Amino acid sequence: MEISSEDLSYFSIFEKITGVMPLDYLNTESMLLFLVDATELGKAIGKKGFNIEKLKSALRKKVIIIANSNELEPFVRNLFSNIGIISIEVNNIMGEQAVVLTVEEKDRGIAIGKDGERIKAAKLLLKRKFNATLHLKTRRSM
Repeated sequence: MEISSEDLSYFSIFEKITGVMPLDYLNTESMLLFLVDATELGKAIGKKGFNIEKLKSALRKKVIIIANSNELEPFVRNLFSNIGIISIEVNNIMGEQAVVLTVEEKDRGIAIGKDGERIKAAKLLLKRKFNATLHLKTRRSM
């Protein structure tokens, strides 16, 4: 992965505001998603989300900060931490991991995100980090 000067400026601004160096990030049309060490998540977000607000203002985009994990299932849970996850199934299909994430029907829109950006970002990160694909299913809550 090549790092551009724009990437470096995002990393620099993030570190300057939060005091935390991101491990990775994704830049989409309307949001920036930063991946940080799990032990640094609280510091990166700041008290009452203060750092996120400062980052939004400085970067002029929605900012999401996710805790990293080197294990697939906890990583998926971190990506969708604000959603009611019913189950996560990991299947090995021809040497590639396929993750089937089942969420409550009422949370489907949040899981997909505006213009599908959240689910696209999650798919990119899972592919890059674990060589895994992501499939979303919904289930009505009883």
